[in-house]
Amino acid sequence: MMELFFDRSDIVDVARRPLLEYAKKLRWSHARILFVVDVGISLSPGADAFGVERVIRVLRESTVGCMHFHVDAAVHSNAPFAVVANPPGTEAKYIGFKFDSKLPNGSLVVDQYDEVWCFGASGPNTNDDELGALTTWMNGKKGGVFATGDHDTLGASMCSRIPRVGTMRAWTNAQGVPPVGGAGRIDTNRPFNAAEASGAEVIEFNRQGDTKPQPIDWVTWMHHLHFPFHVHRRPHPVLCHPTLGPINVMPDHPHEGVVFDHVAQPDVGLAAITLGNDYDFAGVAGEEYPPLGAVRPLPMVIAHGKTLADPPLWHEKGDSPAKRFGMINVYDGHRAGIGRVATDSTWHHWMNVNITELEAAGGTNWEKIKRYYLNLAVWLAPPHISRTCFHLHVLESFFAYPGIEEFSPKRPTIELGASFRAYLLRWHGPCWVTQFLIDRLTDLSVSYRERWMERYLRYPQFDKPFPPRPDPCLSCPSPDLFEAAVLGGIVKATAQLFESDLVEDRMERLAAADPDEIEKVIREGSLRGLQELNATFEKSLEQSKQVLTSFEQR
Repeated sequence: MMELFFDRSDIVDVARRPLLEYAKKLRWSHARILFVVDVGISLSPGADAFGVERVIRVLRESTVGCMHFHVDAAVHSNAPFAVVANPPGTEAKYIGFKFDSKLPNGSLVVDQYDEVWCFGASGPNTNDDELGALTTWMNGKKGGVFATGDHDTLGASMCSRIPRVGTMRAWTNAQGVPPVGGAGRIDTNRPFNAAEASGAEVIEFNRQGDTKPQPIDWVTWMHHLHFPFHVHRRPHPVLCHPTLGPINVMPDHPHEGVVFDHVAQPDVGLAAITLGNDYDFAGVAGEEYPPLGAVRPLPMVIAHGKTLADPPLWHEKGDSPAKRFGMINVYDGHRAGIGRVATDSTWHHWMNVNITELEAAGGTNWEKIKRYYLNLAVWLAPPHISRTCFHLHVLESFFAYPGIEEFSPKRPTIELGASFRAYLLRWHGPCWVTQFLIDRLTDLSVSYRERWMERYLRYPQFDKPFPPRPDPCLSCPSPDLFEAAVLGGIVKATAQLFESDLVEDRMERLAAADPDEIEKVIREGSLRGLQELNATFEKSLEQSKQVLTSFEQR
């Protein structure tokens, strides 16, 4: 995969080998993902399969920038544990898997992976030993977890006691999980034709597998109004497509689950989440949502779904009122020094039976839904993986457009950063460039990151879900300008490593580059970019003050 990334027509031929030599020194350029399914969720192909085979193949066959994905599968059951050396297709590598299962060499299976994706149905209860192993991995290795089930208590046996996971989504009757039938169910099936849309014909159960998805409402992640006519409003990176805009559709289904909105509705579900639940699994103990200094990150809903009222529509599953519900939520554990978590209202957003016709139809709907799967894989990865990819993007940009034509040392820092930012937008889109910069600020200091997030992002904290800020803020730099300053500082600092009139010399320096040295240079460049932006704004504000004062004196 890495060879293919550098084998692009926009990269000059002479730079491909040294770029690959540098990439080989990095610990990871891919995310290792383990799909864990209960018995009953298929790993086999088939258009009507009640399983996740197609999503596994989407991940295996895709890249996002320089990131690619290695995916294995495990069946969570009480069968004897066994490792299948070469499983065919997308079949399970691990049989009788438990989260504390060990390989013959004594190492934990989960320690071989960066992310664990849980698709729970009705299986064995996850015990304390399993939870202790998984929690240690989530906290110590910053492993990312995705988890989903469906209506009623489907998925509760596997997922309901996993820290963060268990209080981000409704899994049990005590948490108010939606039922499979009756008016309390969540039916997102959409009418396919005019007769169904008018209520003249029944919306059949199997409409869950047609080519018409349900629309969803994405939640604002970035919001910045720095002038009355200039508003930045973006969804969370998980719901951003780089070219098609917000991801605003999902496959539909006649009965979904629900995720909790702890910010907008703090009393829904387990209210104790805001008080800091403690867990203790066979001696592995801690606080479920730990603080980092004065900040206690909490989950946030990033998408809501809506049902259609029956009547006037005619759903095969019966009467139900129109309602709005939490569909996807995320927890940015990296802000607290642990792993990230995401939960989904239903695994029917993922099943072959729900996505096969959408994929066959192609077009914008499928591209957005497919990107949701890929975005989760990128976002849940531990920090070192995104840092590795950012390294590679910085270096290879010098030997492709815009670097060859626009990375002149004589250009201002912000102009250089704007060119590099435009280059990153091609691969990732604006939401992900922002996320990368947040991660870079984490490398500088927690205070830098939190100040950025308080200024631009709607990120829930323990004591102030929506931090106060001037709105509109006439004196605030736009997020794009802020990002250009940081990225320009990185370009300037990195360029100094390869200064030479001889192409051969530059290639040798690139191939011999030390990743730790590159990381140090990127950090220093980020800080210099911020300092230069601050000085520019101080000068600009002083000049603006003088102009306004002159008006008053007239």
